[in-house]
Amino acid sequence: MKKLAMLVSSALTANLATAADVNYEQLHKQLDIMSNIIESSITTGKAKQSVKLSGIESTYLQKQGVMFTVRSKSSRGSWGSYNFQVSVPPVPPAPPITLLSPDQIADIEATVAEVADEYPNIDVEREVAKAMETASRAYERVIEIHRDEREVYRDLREEERDIVYELRDVERENRDVEFQIRRADKEQKAELKEKQKQLEKQKKALLESKQALAKRGQEFRVKQAESAKKSEQARQSYFTQLSGEIAEALCLYGNGLKALPKGQYVTVVLKSGGDRVGRHYQDKIHVFSKRDINGCATDKISTAQLLKKSSAYQF
Repeated sequence: MKKLAMLVSSALTANLATAADVNYEQLHKQLDIMSNIIESSITTGKAKQSVKLSGIESTYLQKQGVMFTVRSKSSRGSWGSYNFQVSVPPVPPAPPITLLSPDQIADIEATVAEVADEYPNIDVEREVAKAMETASRAYERVIEIHRDEREVYRDLREEERDIVYELRDVERENRDVEFQIRRADKEQKAELKEKQKQLEKQKKALLESKQALAKRGQEFRVKQAESAKKSEQARQSYFTQLSGEIAEALCLYGNGLKALPKGQYVTVVLKSGGDRVGRHYQDKIHVFSKRDINGCATDKISTAQLLKKSSAYQF
């Protein structure tokens, strides 16, 4: 019993020592540097123009390791220049315009002023305006794509409705002619039967138009499905490439995380990098051990092996 108590006490002491040994200030600086390295190594260089990051955040989880959260957006890829996390429901009516209060305006101006003081070499107002303009263009593009699809569907529905209405009118008129034929004399019957032939021709033409319209609708759905499939393939390819690029960056520079205790991990969360569930995408998560990262940095394992040895899942 005493031996068990000593083992438990020893384990707790080791854990406390490990937590106390972490130099948070140094680790924070190293995380900032590593975030910049990852972003720089992915967004620059040969054959990497299609990869765009919209932001990298980092933090440390005590006794577990560091975590990088990577948000991505496409550049000019075939899936469109909008953030993968965008999910567009039917467009609601525009809300009433709400003006900011004087206090809200003052808070915004104070925040901008603080950032400007901290980063004197950056035109903060200009950067904020650029960010807002980029976000606005991205959202407008998504809205435009969905608006075009809705317009095609609406046009097809309107054409189908018009044909159905015309068929009903022809059928109704044909029934009236049949009723008149049963009560008409010989001369009138000849005229009515000629009219009936014309109605049959009109009905046949409408049915052909309806078939052609159904074919157009099917072709549109097939084209839309193919486009969605290509877009999804491009998205998956993007995140596969992104995972490899991050693994390469960790392999080359990950040993710079010297303040990270041994036995802990580097977790990379690729926002919206997983499979689609409902209207959203799951996150794709890779968990690398510091030991494997150091092994890759010293050429004991390759970048591909580092990525394969990571614990990968979606959430």
